[in-house]
Amino acid sequence: EAVVDERDPAQRSALGQAVVSLPFLGGGFYLLYFTDQPYLYPTIPFVVGLYLFSAGLLRYWRNTLTTYFVTNQRVLEEYRFLSLVRNELPLDKIRSVEERRSMWDSLFGLGSVYVRAGSTGGLTVTVGEVYEPTAFADEIRGQLGGGSDADAGGSGPVDAGIDSTTSA
Repeated sequence: EAVVDERDPAQRSALGQAVVSLPFLGGGFYLLYFTDQPYLYPTIPFVVGLYLFSAGLLRYWRNTLTTYFVTNQRVLEEYRFLSLVRNELPLDKIRSVEERRSMWDSLFGLGSVYVRAGSTGGLTVTVGEVYEPTAFADEIRGQLGGGSDADAGGSGPVDAGIDSTTSA
């Protein structure tokens, strides 16, 4: 098994969300300490700023722990924190490859790729917030179309760094 493509989620949109929160936090801080406004007025922008800031930091942190792989046999999503969570779909089970871009993601040149398997599409690997999602989806479609030259090599499995129990 050989790794064809490896992607990490982009950090730009998560950092953008955290930066957007700064005016709200600053406005709430200013209203709280430098004006005689009732406490309700500074609380609203301060809570909005805290929500945006914490959501942006959480998304940034999650993105640093997630990696996506396309091999010549499967599509994998790995999340490593205290343990490994691996979601994988064999290429022969994939039924659809879908690309999506929200308005926010389009501003940063990002997008998501949804790889679905099974007749109901219940098995899904979501490749979220990656640069050049079309190229990534085309790589998956290319593997679905006819495999790759690595399949015909006959040299056995290749340690691609995705399975820590095997070594080359």
